[in-house]
Amino acid sequence: MSEAASFLSSQYYLNPYPTLREMQKESGIVFSEQINAWIVTSYDLVEEGLHSDLFNASERMTVAASHFSAEERKQYSEIITVLNNWIVFQDPPNHTRLRRLISKSFTPRTVAALEPEIEKVVTELLDTATKKESFDLVSEFSFHLPAAVICILLGIPLEAKSNLKRWSDGVAGFSANARVTSEQAAHANAMALEAKEYLFALFAELRKNPGENLLSKLLLIEDEDSRLTDEELVGMSIQLFFAGFETTEGLIGNMVLALARNPLEEEKLRSNPDLIEKTVEEALRYDSSILKQSRVASVDTIFGGVNIKKGDYLHFMIAAANRDPSKFANPNSFDIAREDQGHLSFGHGIHFCIGGPLARLEARVALRQLLQRFSGFETVSEKVDYPEIFAIRKPLKLLIKNK
Repeated sequence: MSEAASFLSSQYYLNPYPTLREMQKESGIVFSEQINAWIVTSYDLVEEGLHSDLFNASERMTVAASHFSAEERKQYSEIITVLNNWIVFQDPPNHTRLRRLISKSFTPRTVAALEPEIEKVVTELLDTATKKESFDLVSEFSFHLPAAVICILLGIPLEAKSNLKRWSDGVAGFSANARVTSEQAAHANAMALEAKEYLFALFAELRKNPGENLLSKLLLIEDEDSRLTDEELVGMSIQLFFAGFETTEGLIGNMVLALARNPLEEEKLRSNPDLIEKTVEEALRYDSSILKQSRVASVDTIFGGVNIKKGDYLHFMIAAANRDPSKFANPNSFDIAREDQGHLSFGHGIHFCIGGPLARLEARVALRQLLQRFSGFETVSEKVDYPEIFAIRKPLKLLIKNK
Protein backbone atom coordinates (compact mmCIF):
# COMPACT_ATOMS: atom_id res chain seq x y z
CA MET A 1 0.00 0.00 0.00
CA SER A 2 1.57 3.28 -1.06
CA GLU A 3 -1.16 5.75 -0.09
CA ALA A 4 -2.45 6.71 3.32
CA ALA A 5 -5.42 4.67 4.50
CA SER A 6 -8.18 5.67 6.88
CA PHE A 7 -6.88 5.67 10.44
CA LEU A 8 -7.45 2.28 12.13
CA SER A 9 -8.98 0.73 8.99
CA SER A 10 -8.00 -2.78 7.92
CA GLN A 11 -5.67 -1.24 5.33
CA TYR A 12 -4.08 0.92 8.02
CA TYR A 13 -3.11 -2.15 10.04
CA LEU A 14 -1.42 -3.67 6.97
CA ASN A 15 0.78 -0.58 6.69
CA PRO A 16 0.28 2.28 9.16
CA TYR A 17 3.27 4.32 8.01
CA PRO A 18 1.70 6.42 5.17
CA THR A 19 -1.20 7.40 7.42
CA LEU A 20 1.10 8.31 10.30
CA ARG A 21 3.27 10.32 7.91
CA GLU A 22 0.24 12.31 6.75
CA MET A 23 -0.55 13.11 10.39
CA GLN A 24 3.08 14.08 10.88
CA LYS A 25 2.96 16.48 7.94
CA GLU A 26 -0.14 18.15 9.32
CA SER A 27 1.30 18.56 12.80
CA GLY A 28 3.42 16.69 15.31
CA ILE A 29 0.26 16.28 17.39
CA VAL A 30 -3.35 15.95 16.23
CA PHE A 31 -6.59 15.09 17.99
CA SER A 32 -8.54 12.01 16.87
CA GLU A 33 -12.29 12.28 17.44
CA GLN A 34 -12.45 8.62 16.42
CA ILE A 35 -10.71 7.43 19.59
CA ASN A 36 -11.01 10.61 21.67
CA ALA A 37 -7.25 10.96 22.11
CA TRP A 38 -4.25 12.94 20.98
CA ILE A 39 -1.98 11.28 18.40
CA VAL A 40 1.65 12.41 18.80
CA THR A 41 3.86 11.65 15.79
CA SER A 42 7.04 13.76 15.75
CA TYR A 43 10.22 12.24 17.17
CA ASP A 44 10.97 15.20 19.43
CA LEU A 45 7.45 15.32 20.91
CA VAL A 46 7.25 11.54 21.41
CA GLU A 47 10.62 11.56 23.18
CA GLU A 48 9.66 14.59 25.29
CA GLY A 49 6.23 13.22 26.18
CA LEU A 50 7.49 9.80 27.26
CA HIS A 51 10.03 11.50 29.51
CA SER A 52 7.78 14.23 30.92
CA ASP A 53 6.26 14.12 34.39
CA LEU A 54 3.32 16.14 33.03
CA PHE A 55 1.86 12.85 31.83
CA ASN A 56 1.18 9.76 33.92
CA ALA A 57 0.81 6.03 33.30
CA SER A 58 -1.31 5.09 36.32
CA GLU A 59 -4.61 6.52 35.02
CA ARG A 60 -4.41 4.75 31.67
CA MET A 61 -6.66 1.82 32.53
CA THR A 62 -9.20 4.08 34.24
CA VAL A 63 -9.46 6.22 31.12
CA ALA A 64 -9.40 3.20 28.77
CA ALA A 65 -12.37 1.69 30.62
CA SER A 66 -14.26 4.97 31.12
CA HIS A 67 -16.70 4.28 28.25
CA PHE A 68 -18.00 1.21 30.09
CA SER A 69 -20.84 1.50 32.60
CA ALA A 70 -20.20 0.98 36.31
CA GLU A 71 -21.81 -2.47 36.05
CA GLU A 72 -19.56 -3.41 33.11
CA ARG A 73 -16.45 -2.22 34.93
CA LYS A 74 -17.49 -4.46 37.83
CA GLN A 75 -17.84 -7.40 35.42
CA TYR A 76 -14.35 -6.71 34.02
CA SER A 77 -12.75 -6.07 37.41
CA GLU A 78 -10.31 -8.99 37.12
CA ILE A 79 -8.61 -7.74 33.95
CA ILE A 80 -8.59 -4.15 35.21
CA THR A 81 -6.92 -5.31 38.45
CA VAL A 82 -4.33 -7.37 36.55
CA LEU A 83 -3.44 -4.47 34.26
CA ASN A 84 -3.32 -1.96 37.09
CA ASN A 85 -0.60 -4.16 38.62
CA TRP A 86 1.57 -3.94 35.47
CA ILE A 87 4.68 -1.84 36.00
CA VAL A 88 3.99 0.11 32.80
CA PHE A 89 0.71 1.31 34.33
CA GLN A 90 2.37 2.54 37.53
CA ASP A 91 3.96 5.84 38.50
CA PRO A 92 6.51 6.50 41.28
CA PRO A 93 6.81 5.56 44.05
CA ASN A 94 5.15 2.21 43.31
CA HIS A 95 6.73 2.01 39.85
CA THR A 96 10.15 2.53 41.45
CA ARG A 97 9.49 -0.22 43.99
CA LEU A 98 8.31 -2.78 41.42
CA ARG A 99 11.04 -2.01 38.90
CA ARG A 100 13.75 -2.28 41.57
CA LEU A 101 12.51 -5.76 42.52
CA ILE A 102 12.92 -7.19 39.02
CA SER A 103 15.86 -5.13 37.74
CA LYS A 104 18.46 -7.59 39.09
CA SER A 105 17.15 -10.22 36.69
CA PHE A 106 17.83 -7.94 33.71
CA THR A 107 21.35 -6.68 34.46
CA PRO A 108 23.91 -6.94 31.62
CA ARG A 109 25.63 -9.82 33.44
CA THR A 110 22.38 -11.73 34.03
CA VAL A 111 21.25 -11.26 30.42
CA ALA A 112 24.66 -12.27 29.03
CA ALA A 113 24.56 -15.44 31.14
CA LEU A 114 21.42 -16.49 29.26
CA GLU A 115 23.18 -16.57 25.88
CA PRO A 116 24.11 -20.31 25.97
CA GLU A 117 20.49 -21.18 26.81
CA ILE A 118 19.27 -18.92 23.99
CA GLU A 119 21.71 -20.55 21.55
CA LYS A 120 20.42 -23.98 22.58
CA VAL A 121 16.77 -23.04 22.08
CA VAL A 122 17.50 -21.48 18.67
CA THR A 123 19.47 -24.55 17.55
CA GLU A 124 16.70 -26.95 18.56
CA LEU A 125 14.00 -24.90 16.83
CA LEU A 126 15.99 -24.52 13.61
CA ASP A 127 17.00 -28.19 13.60
CA THR A 128 13.30 -28.94 13.17
CA ALA A 129 12.59 -26.08 10.76
CA THR A 130 15.38 -26.93 8.31
CA LYS A 131 13.91 -30.39 7.69
CA LYS A 132 10.96 -28.84 5.82
CA GLU A 133 10.65 -27.29 2.35
CA SER A 134 9.27 -24.17 4.02
CA PHE A 135 8.41 -23.21 7.58
CA ASP A 136 6.38 -20.58 9.36
CA LEU A 137 8.88 -18.31 11.07
CA VAL A 138 6.18 -17.11 13.48
CA SER A 139 4.48 -20.24 14.80
CA GLU A 140 7.59 -22.46 14.55
CA PHE A 141 10.31 -20.07 15.68
CA SER A 142 9.82 -16.40 16.56
CA PHE A 143 7.16 -17.12 19.19
CA HIS A 144 8.81 -20.17 20.75
CA LEU A 145 12.23 -18.59 21.26
CA PRO A 146 11.29 -15.62 23.48
CA ALA A 147 8.49 -17.59 25.15
CA ALA A 148 10.95 -20.30 26.19
CA VAL A 149 13.49 -17.75 27.41
CA ILE A 150 10.98 -15.82 29.52
CA CYS A 151 9.63 -19.09 30.98
CA ILE A 152 13.18 -20.04 32.00
CA LEU A 153 13.77 -16.59 33.48
CA LEU A 154 10.51 -16.55 35.46
CA GLY A 155 10.49 -20.22 36.50
CA ILE A 156 7.37 -21.19 34.53
CA PRO A 157 7.28 -24.74 33.09
CA LEU A 158 7.90 -24.69 29.32
CA GLU A 159 4.80 -26.75 28.64
CA ALA A 160 2.70 -23.81 29.89
CA LYS A 161 3.93 -21.36 27.25
CA SER A 162 1.07 -21.96 24.78
CA ASN A 163 -1.49 -21.24 27.49
CA LEU A 164 0.47 -18.17 28.57
CA LYS A 165 0.41 -16.92 24.98
CA ARG A 166 -3.36 -17.47 24.82
CA TRP A 167 -3.82 -15.57 28.08
CA SER A 168 -1.48 -12.78 26.99
CA ASP A 169 -3.18 -12.43 23.60
CA GLY A 170 -6.50 -12.15 25.42
CA VAL A 171 -5.14 -9.48 27.72
CA ALA A 172 -3.76 -7.59 24.69
CA GLY A 173 -7.32 -7.21 23.45
CA PHE A 174 -7.84 -4.88 26.40
CA SER A 175 -4.42 -3.33 26.94
CA ALA A 176 -3.26 -2.72 23.37
CA ASN A 177 -6.35 -1.61 21.46
CA ALA A 178 -7.39 1.93 20.62
CA ARG A 179 -10.91 1.43 22.00
CA VAL A 180 -11.89 -1.74 23.85
CA THR A 181 -15.19 -3.42 22.96
CA SER A 182 -17.36 -5.26 25.47
CA GLU A 183 -16.51 -8.55 23.75
CA GLN A 184 -12.76 -7.88 24.02
CA ALA A 185 -13.10 -6.86 27.66
CA ALA A 186 -15.13 -9.96 28.54
CA HIS A 187 -12.61 -12.24 26.80
CA ALA A 188 -9.67 -10.48 28.48
CA ASN A 189 -11.38 -10.85 31.85
CA ALA A 190 -11.87 -14.59 31.31
CA MET A 191 -8.22 -14.99 30.29
CA ALA A 192 -7.08 -13.06 33.37
CA LEU A 193 -9.12 -15.36 35.61
CA GLU A 194 -7.59 -18.46 33.99
CA ALA A 195 -4.08 -17.05 34.30
CA LYS A 196 -4.64 -16.09 37.94
CA GLU A 197 -5.80 -19.61 38.84
CA TYR A 198 -2.76 -21.18 37.17
CA LEU A 199 -0.27 -18.70 38.63
CA PHE A 200 -1.63 -18.96 42.19
CA ALA A 201 -1.05 -22.74 42.00
CA LEU A 202 2.44 -22.17 40.58
CA PHE A 203 3.29 -19.71 43.37
CA ALA A 204 2.28 -22.29 45.97
CA GLU A 205 4.54 -24.88 44.33
CA LEU A 206 7.50 -22.48 44.08
CA ARG A 207 7.16 -21.54 47.74
CA LYS A 208 7.59 -25.23 48.60
CA ASN A 209 10.22 -25.98 45.94
CA PRO A 210 11.93 -22.71 44.91
CA GLY A 211 14.49 -22.55 42.13
CA GLU A 212 17.01 -20.10 40.68
CA ASN A 213 14.40 -17.99 38.91
CA LEU A 214 12.75 -14.59 39.27
CA LEU A 215 9.41 -15.78 40.66
CA SER A 216 11.07 -17.88 43.37
CA LYS A 217 13.18 -14.89 44.43
CA LEU A 218 10.16 -12.59 44.57
CA LEU A 219 8.06 -15.12 46.48
CA LEU A 220 10.75 -15.60 49.12
CA ILE A 221 11.36 -11.93 49.92
CA GLU A 222 11.11 -11.51 53.68
CA ASP A 223 11.11 -7.71 53.90
CA GLU A 224 7.45 -6.78 54.33
CA ASP A 225 7.88 -3.39 52.62
CA SER A 226 9.35 -5.03 49.50
CA ARG A 227 7.23 -8.18 49.38
CA LEU A 228 4.65 -8.42 46.60
CA THR A 229 1.12 -9.66 47.08
CA ASP A 230 0.08 -12.64 44.97
CA GLU A 231 -2.23 -10.29 43.03
CA GLU A 232 0.73 -8.04 42.22
CA LEU A 233 2.78 -11.08 41.20
CA VAL A 234 0.03 -12.23 38.83
CA GLY A 235 0.04 -8.84 37.13
CA MET A 236 3.83 -8.76 36.94
CA SER A 237 4.04 -12.34 35.60
CA ILE A 238 1.54 -11.71 32.80
CA GLN A 239 3.20 -8.42 31.90
CA LEU A 240 6.69 -9.93 31.78
CA PHE A 241 5.52 -12.85 29.69
CA PHE A 242 3.53 -10.58 27.37
CA ALA A 243 6.41 -8.12 27.00
CA GLY A 244 8.99 -10.90 26.91
CA PHE A 245 7.59 -12.68 23.89
CA GLU A 246 5.42 -10.05 22.14
CA THR A 247 8.19 -7.56 21.45
CA THR A 248 10.83 -10.12 20.48
CA GLU A 249 8.47 -12.25 18.40
CA GLY A 250 7.56 -9.14 16.42
CA LEU A 251 11.15 -7.93 16.21
CA ILE A 252 12.38 -11.21 14.69
CA GLY A 253 9.46 -11.47 12.25
CA ASN A 254 9.64 -7.84 11.15
CA MET A 255 13.44 -8.05 10.79
CA VAL A 256 13.48 -11.19 8.62
CA LEU A 257 10.66 -9.78 6.47
CA ALA A 258 12.57 -6.51 5.99
CA LEU A 259 15.66 -8.45 4.88
CA ALA A 260 13.60 -10.64 2.52
CA ARG A 261 12.09 -7.53 0.93
CA ASN A 262 15.45 -5.76 0.71
CA PRO A 263 17.77 -8.34 -0.87
CA LEU A 264 20.62 -5.87 -1.31
CA GLU A 265 20.64 -5.27 2.45
CA GLU A 266 20.51 -9.03 3.07
CA GLU A 267 23.47 -9.49 0.70
CA LYS A 268 25.34 -6.69 2.50
CA LEU A 269 24.73 -8.44 5.84
CA ARG A 270 25.80 -11.87 4.58
CA SER A 271 29.04 -10.43 3.26
CA ASN A 272 29.67 -8.65 6.55
CA PRO A 273 28.16 -10.50 9.57
CA ASP A 274 29.65 -7.80 11.84
CA LEU A 275 26.58 -5.79 10.82
CA ILE A 276 24.24 -8.09 12.77
CA GLU A 277 24.00 -5.72 15.72
CA LYS A 278 23.30 -2.72 13.48
CA THR A 279 20.75 -4.78 11.55
CA VAL A 280 18.83 -5.47 14.76
CA GLU A 281 18.85 -1.76 15.64
CA GLU A 282 17.70 -0.77 12.15
CA ALA A 283 14.91 -3.37 12.30
CA LEU A 284 13.79 -1.85 15.61
CA ARG A 285 13.66 1.59 13.99
CA TYR A 286 12.23 0.61 10.62
CA ASP A 287 9.35 -1.59 11.76
CA SER A 288 8.94 -1.65 15.54
CA SER A 289 6.77 -4.39 17.03
CA ILE A 290 5.51 -1.86 19.60
CA LEU A 291 3.84 0.99 17.72
CA LYS A 292 2.98 3.31 20.60
CA GLN A 293 2.98 4.03 24.30
CA SER A 294 0.24 6.03 25.98
CA ARG A 295 -0.11 8.45 28.85
CA VAL A 296 -2.76 10.59 30.55
CA ALA A 297 -2.28 14.30 31.16
CA SER A 298 -1.81 14.98 34.88
CA VAL A 299 -2.47 18.72 34.55
CA ASP A 300 -3.70 21.30 32.08
CA THR A 301 -0.71 22.13 29.90
CA ILE A 302 0.49 23.30 26.50
CA PHE A 303 2.30 20.56 24.62
CA GLY A 304 3.41 20.72 21.00
CA GLY A 305 1.70 24.09 20.72
CA VAL A 306 -1.77 22.78 21.62
CA ASN A 307 -3.82 22.95 24.80
CA ILE A 308 -3.95 19.64 26.64
CA LYS A 309 -6.51 19.25 29.42
CA LYS A 310 -6.03 17.25 32.60
CA GLY A 311 -7.29 13.73 31.94
CA ASP A 312 -6.69 13.86 28.18
CA TYR A 313 -5.37 10.61 26.68
CA LEU A 314 -2.25 10.79 24.50
CA HIS A 315 -0.86 8.10 22.21
CA PHE A 316 2.86 8.60 21.59
CA MET A 317 3.35 6.93 18.20
CA ILE A 318 6.79 5.31 18.32
CA ALA A 319 6.30 3.99 14.77
CA ALA A 320 5.84 7.52 13.43
CA ALA A 321 8.73 8.96 15.46
CA ASN A 322 11.09 6.25 14.19
CA ARG A 323 10.40 7.39 10.61
CA ASP A 324 10.40 11.14 11.21
CA PRO A 325 12.29 12.74 8.27
CA SER A 326 13.42 15.57 10.54
CA LYS A 327 15.36 12.97 12.54
CA PHE A 328 16.38 10.35 9.95
CA ALA A 329 17.60 10.58 6.36
CA ASN A 330 15.47 8.47 3.98
CA PRO A 331 13.42 7.19 6.94
CA ASN A 332 11.35 4.77 4.84
CA SER A 333 14.48 2.97 3.63
CA PHE A 334 15.75 -0.13 5.43
CA ASP A 335 19.49 0.56 5.69
CA ILE A 336 21.49 -1.74 7.97
CA ALA A 337 24.60 0.46 7.70
CA ARG A 338 22.65 3.62 8.50
CA GLU A 339 24.79 6.39 10.00
CA ASP A 340 21.93 8.10 11.84
CA GLN A 341 20.83 5.05 13.80
CA GLY A 342 18.55 5.38 16.81
CA HIS A 343 14.93 4.75 17.74
CA LEU A 344 12.36 4.92 20.52
CA SER A 345 11.17 1.32 20.17
CA PHE A 346 11.91 0.51 23.81
CA GLY A 347 10.34 3.73 25.01
CA HIS A 348 12.05 6.53 26.89
CA GLY A 349 12.30 7.80 30.47
CA ILE A 350 11.41 5.80 33.57
CA HIS A 351 9.32 3.33 31.55
CA PHE A 352 12.18 2.43 29.19
CA CYS A 353 11.77 -1.30 28.51
CA ILE A 354 13.71 -3.20 31.16
CA GLY A 355 13.87 -6.24 28.86
CA GLY A 356 15.40 -4.35 25.93
CA PRO A 357 18.89 -5.90 26.33
CA LEU A 358 17.38 -9.40 26.44
CA ALA A 359 15.28 -8.76 23.30
CA ARG A 360 18.39 -7.48 21.49
CA LEU A 361 20.41 -10.54 22.52
CA GLU A 362 17.71 -12.98 21.40
CA ALA A 363 17.38 -11.19 18.05
CA ARG A 364 21.16 -11.23 17.46
CA VAL A 365 21.49 -14.93 18.28
CA ALA A 366 18.46 -15.76 16.13
CA LEU A 367 19.70 -13.74 13.16
CA ARG A 368 23.20 -15.20 13.36
CA GLN A 369 21.90 -18.77 13.22
CA LEU A 370 19.29 -17.97 10.57
CA LEU A 371 22.03 -16.57 8.33
CA GLN A 372 24.10 -19.71 8.88
CA ARG A 373 21.23 -22.13 8.27
CA PHE A 374 19.54 -20.43 5.30
CA SER A 375 21.30 -19.30 2.14
CA GLY A 376 18.64 -16.65 1.57
CA PHE A 377 15.43 -15.30 3.07
CA GLU A 378 12.66 -15.84 0.55
CA THR A 379 9.01 -15.69 1.54
CA VAL A 380 6.43 -18.04 0.03
CA SER A 381 3.84 -15.26 -0.30
CA GLU A 382 4.12 -11.49 -0.73
CA LYS A 383 0.95 -10.92 1.29
CA VAL A 384 1.52 -10.69 5.04
CA ASP A 385 -1.27 -10.21 7.58
CA TYR A 386 -0.94 -8.31 10.84
CA PRO A 387 -3.13 -8.21 13.97
CA GLU A 388 -5.64 -5.37 14.04
CA ILE A 389 -4.29 -4.16 17.37
CA PHE A 390 -3.35 -0.52 17.82
CA ALA A 391 -0.14 -1.02 19.80
CA ILE A 392 1.37 -4.13 18.21
CA ARG A 393 2.83 -4.88 14.78
CA LYS A 394 4.07 -8.34 13.88
CA PRO A 395 3.46 -10.81 11.06
CA LEU A 396 0.79 -13.32 11.98
CA LYS A 397 2.38 -15.83 9.60
CA LEU A 398 5.59 -15.71 7.58
CA LEU A 399 6.40 -18.73 5.43
CA ILE A 400 10.11 -18.91 4.59
CA LYS A 401 11.45 -21.16 1.83
CA ASN A 402 14.13 -23.55 2.97
CA LYS A 403 16.95 -23.19 0.48
